[in-house]
Amino acid sequence: MLIGILLLAVGVALLGYVVTARQPAPAAPQLTDSAQLDPDHAAPIDLNDAHVVRVHSALGDAVLAPFRDENPVPSAAVESVAPRSVPRVVVAYEDEADEEEGTSPQARILVTASGDSDRGRCRRANDDSLLIMPDHNLFAVADGMGGYAGGSVASSLAVEAIKQTFEQDAFVAELRSLGTVPRRGGELASSIMRAHQAVFSAARQNPDIGKMGTTLVAARFSPNKQRVYIGHVGDSRCYRFRRGSLRQLTTDQTMSTVGLKGPRADDLLQAVGVTADLSIDLIVDKPQAGDVYLLCSDGLNKMISDQQIQRTLASERDPEAAVYGLIELANDAGGMDNVTVVLVKVMDGTLHDIVTIPSPPPGPKGWTKLPNVAPTDDCGSDDETVVGQLPPGLTAPPPLTPETNKSRS
Repeated sequence: MLIGILLLAVGVALLGYVVTARQPAPAAPQLTDSAQLDPDHAAPIDLNDAHVVRVHSALGDAVLAPFRDENPVPSAAVESVAPRSVPRVVVAYEDEADEEEGTSPQARILVTASGDSDRGRCRRANDDSLLIMPDHNLFAVADGMGGYAGGSVASSLAVEAIKQTFEQDAFVAELRSLGTVPRRGGELASSIMRAHQAVFSAARQNPDIGKMGTTLVAARFSPNKQRVYIGHVGDSRCYRFRRGSLRQLTTDQTMSTVGLKGPRADDLLQAVGVTADLSIDLIVDKPQAGDVYLLCSDGLNKMISDQQIQRTLASERDPEAAVYGLIELANDAGGMDNVTVVLVKVMDGTLHDIVTIPSPPPGPKGWTKLPNVAPTDDCGSDDETVVGQLPPGLTAPPPLTPETNKSRS
């Protein structure tokens, strides 16, 4: 009798298990075409307001979720706000670079670079940093905000974040754009967003440097496509010297671009690590043999004219000598700010006599120059760099287009 009861109980249990196992699983949530799933919060993020370009990498087809502050501090201590959503990229093409050419099996151009950074005559410390990565044909200049505590920290964090992004092939981001973003340019923009997050996160963790930020200009060359992609935030600049003529390729992101005049016109409209909804200018150009690209902090162009820069590049063929010549000119004119210069010389990809190239490139892993230690003497107060807020009635500048970009020439 007891054995029969036990067998009956086991049979009932088995029947219940089979019925439960055959129940259909809950349906998976469906995403609309205009949304992407946030993996942390399982809530759709509406990206329908712009064209979204997904950046592929060795890490896969991943999505960079909206930046979240993991170490919040009281808002009274830090006035900046967290980056929102995904960065906006505004693409402009220079002449002859409108149409994407196929990738050649051999390099069409070669590049070599020299650079240096100097404190100047009137700053207590150097808040500039530079990056040279020959193996990635990547070069950058960051100008930490001199008047904000931590400007040197911001610039060094920015270049280090870009360096690590390329070393780790960690291009994981989604970029809003009104048009298609070239893949290599999108990867550069992704690295700038990484820099943006690194600076912002460090500022939130330490209220003593909570107002820090940096401008940034970076150039990535593609020898096999004969293209250069220039990413830009703030008022650090990129120039191109071609056949004796100098052309500014970037447009300073200052309040003057939205029509503001007067003493606040030179306030920054954007800065890495500060601006809530970052917009990255991306300029695409077609380098030619003999071109020289100049990346610099505003300590150069504030002290000497474009005509002086042009004359120096025309008279000095050695990039290293030209770098120090430009820095010396800025200091001779007063050296009111830190000055950083990176020169990238473009050569024909068919050149074989590489030994004749002056100033050989640094080691294959590249190098950075971070801010130098502040001297003991106090030669004057730093001017405060301001990231402006748009006054009532003013709106952000219209998107950069090939027409507006070319109108500056």
